[in-house]
Amino acid sequence: MTRPWRSLRVRLATLGLLAIYLPALLLFGVILATDTEVVVETGAPAASTRHLSGWPLATLIALGPVAAALAWWWAGRAVRPLHRVRAVAEDIEATDLSRRIGLDRGPVEVTALAASFDAMLDRLEAAAVTQRQLVEETSHELRLPLSVLMTNAEVLLAHPAPTVEVYRHGLERSRAAADRLQRTLDELLADARGRARTINRQPVELAAVVRALVADAAVLAAARDVTIAVAGPPTAECRVDEPTVRRAVSNLLDNAIRHAPDRSTVDVHIERSGGWVAVTVTDHGPGVPPDQRERIFERFWRGGHSGAGSGLGLPIARQVAQAHGGDVSVTSPGPDGDGAAFRLTLRP
Repeated sequence: MTRPWRSLRVRLATLGLLAIYLPALLLFGVILATDTEVVVETGAPAASTRHLSGWPLATLIALGPVAAALAWWWAGRAVRPLHRVRAVAEDIEATDLSRRIGLDRGPVEVTALAASFDAMLDRLEAAAVTQRQLVEETSHELRLPLSVLMTNAEVLLAHPAPTVEVYRHGLERSRAAADRLQRTLDELLADARGRARTINRQPVELAAVVRALVADAAVLAAARDVTIAVAGPPTAECRVDEPTVRRAVSNLLDNAIRHAPDRSTVDVHIERSGGWVAVTVTDHGPGVPPDQRERIFERFWRGGHSGAGSGLGLPIARQVAQAHGGDVSVTSPGPDGDGAAFRLTLRP
């Protein structure tokens, strides 16, 4: 059971009552101390009496309930904004995160508290939306490769006369589905971490990072006889968040290798200016039509290449660039609009 004295309204009301009633008590004490002596002269011997009018005492007694009621009313008005904050908090707990306090009148400290509470609710709602979106996207993207694995297993088990070649083809299909499943999971995890993490800028030798990523990607490119050429300054030191930038450049390289024709070259160019640094990855594939150059940055949008990639690589690269004050743009530098050049810009 809550003690009454722990209530802020009770404490404020007590202070208000003292502030109103204490001066009246002091005034009554002064009246008592300064009461005049009245001398009555008659035929009898002189006698002196002290006379105190009854109105000060009556006023003092009547002022008590009035002062208590006024102090209680004033304390209620003082704590009303706090009750509003509590009511909204309880309503949010019972319903959703869309409610806001929106307190624009009241003590400065209370309005500041309400504003901070609203800002916290904005962050919580954004986090809840991100979490819900991630769950929906994960379930959507994992459904297809899991269905392929299950269907392929059922087909193999139901085959009337399986041979080694039948099993080989089935395992190849399962491996392709599992590979897609792994890539999708990696991209979803990278996307979730990218949304949640705070950009931690540290001095990074970006040219060395890009060349290390190119060396790793060259192994995958060699399988299709694709070469990767790097051009730019030997050093390009800047302050960026290395893990996220590494992921963004890696996604651009992976995208270029997947769309580059066999026996072609992927060009990587590093630029450094006073206020920004850029990495441009160019392939000589089919290019990106002008009407799709913004849509390719939408999550899970694959255009005419629905079987390739997870649909998250380019959106993640743009997300990383925008977190660094830059962007990712795409052009088709070929004479007939073929090829695609993705330019990642960062502001260190």
